[in-house]
Amino acid sequence: MASSGDMLSTAVSGLQAFQRNLVTTGHNISNVNTEGFSRQSVELATRNPIGLGNGFIGTGVNVTSIQRVFDQFINAQVTTRNSTFNQLDTMQQLTSAVDELLADDDAGLNPVLQSFFDAVHGVANNPTSIPARQVLIAEADTLANRFVTMDQRFSDLRASVNDQIATAAEEINGLAQSIAGLNNTIVLETGASGGQPPNDLLDKRDLLVNQLAELVSVSTVTSDNGSLDVFIGNGQTLVLGNTANSISTVRSEFDQSEIEVSFSSSTVNYSISNQISGGKLGGLLEYRDKILDPVQNSMGRIAISLAATVNAQHIQGADINGNAGGLFFNSILTSSPEVFANTGNNPASGTVSVAITDTNAIQASDYQLNYDGANFTVLRLSDNTVVDSGFAVGDLPRTIAADGLSISLAGSVAAGDSFLLRPVRNGATDIKVAITSAAGVAAAATGNSLGDNSNALALAALQINKVMGGSTETYQTAFSKLVATVGVSASQATVNAAAQRTLLNRAIESQQSVSGVNLDEEAANLIKFQQAYQAAAQVISVADDIFQTLLSVTAR
Repeated sequence: MASSGDMLSTAVSGLQAFQRNLVTTGHNISNVNTEGFSRQSVELATRNPIGLGNGFIGTGVNVTSIQRVFDQFINAQVTTRNSTFNQLDTMQQLTSAVDELLADDDAGLNPVLQSFFDAVHGVANNPTSIPARQVLIAEADTLANRFVTMDQRFSDLRASVNDQIATAAEEINGLAQSIAGLNNTIVLETGASGGQPPNDLLDKRDLLVNQLAELVSVSTVTSDNGSLDVFIGNGQTLVLGNTANSISTVRSEFDQSEIEVSFSSSTVNYSISNQISGGKLGGLLEYRDKILDPVQNSMGRIAISLAATVNAQHIQGADINGNAGGLFFNSILTSSPEVFANTGNNPASGTVSVAITDTNAIQASDYQLNYDGANFTVLRLSDNTVVDSGFAVGDLPRTIAADGLSISLAGSVAAGDSFLLRPVRNGATDIKVAITSAAGVAAAATGNSLGDNSNALALAALQINKVMGGSTETYQTAFSKLVATVGVSASQATVNAAAQRTLLNRAIESQQSVSGVNLDEEAANLIKFQQAYQAAAQVISVADDIFQTLLSVTAR
């Protein structure tokens, strides 16, 4: 017996301890390729010795616990860097797709813009030529169709982003449910074992958290009972103990064709799109807000400016029959801008409309109009700048000269009403060629004789005239700036994603150096514990021999 310093009991304790070590080592070896597995080690402690008159005698060894070899700090680094990398990687992939589309010589805007103005020069060189005029109309159709085609590509990308956001939300909810279920099991198993950690279950939970971090940035807090609480966004509780909340996709409060991320619990349900960061979901939302929206607005701005300025010049001329020139492109200054009322507005509130008053001043941006019950505020969303404020209902219509816009109201508004203004978003898809007859091309100045090319030359000069961006940009420089901006964003995303991949790999290497299974080390442990087991068994054999000797002596 161990209390009397029994040699047999001491040897048996060692035999049991080394047997546990052998089993644990075998478990480590078996899971060398298991994702998320942390190697385990047996924690040993000496039994309490027995005091004799001339000293203390040992009584063997106890297995106190089987623990994961685990570093919480390194694990948190892996989770954080995994989240950051996936956001940057998503941004890089999606932004590069837009960059390739804009910069493509065959699919981009610059080649067809050049061909259009080449055709204008063709008419100027031979103003009475019907074929030259027909070529101009054909090139104009090609240009308008290119705007429409590119905008459709961007709309397709937007639809794809919406689908991916919805899919990511479903995956997040599934992982949250699994983590909550594991929390429940871990708490029960920990209690049943007297507080010992269920290592394999903890590994599975950590793996789920890491998979969650691939989708969205997370933070965690471990409770005293062993459960793990998980938070996203600005502290929204996704998992609390064995309860999982959820996120969902809802229609935007303004544009019902656009979806937002909503947080849902038993008591609340509200949009958190502007609070989400990290992971694939954060990358999708960032891409939509910082790349896709500005690109579509920029393309719409160029299309509207092109249509308006060409029309303004064309109507100043005369066609081949001496008639005043009509619209070359359709008039989209008033028809293309749109306004969305907030779904939470007072149902009795009136209708707000926006019109473009100066294409030289318009910005590639949406705007938000807010009413506090006394005054309006206009916020430019591209840079979150207040461009007008402090005006009342009686001040409408209101012209915002610096941004080339005019805002009107039909009816009344209530305190808290808000409206989303989109002056240029639809420009690229709305532009069409209005002129249908080659004879209708107004190449001559009004009142001049047949063969005059004055107005054709003025139309051709629009290619190099700085008619956009406050007289700082031509159509082509505006597009080139857009291409350069997206290209820089794509390049930065590529560099940042690569750098974050390196940091993530280093964190994973650090984690594996601590928690990963090293087969050479485990093989050495296997031999060590096998020899120790055999030695303990030999002690038992010796104890048995001694016991048999005592029996034989006492039997005489």
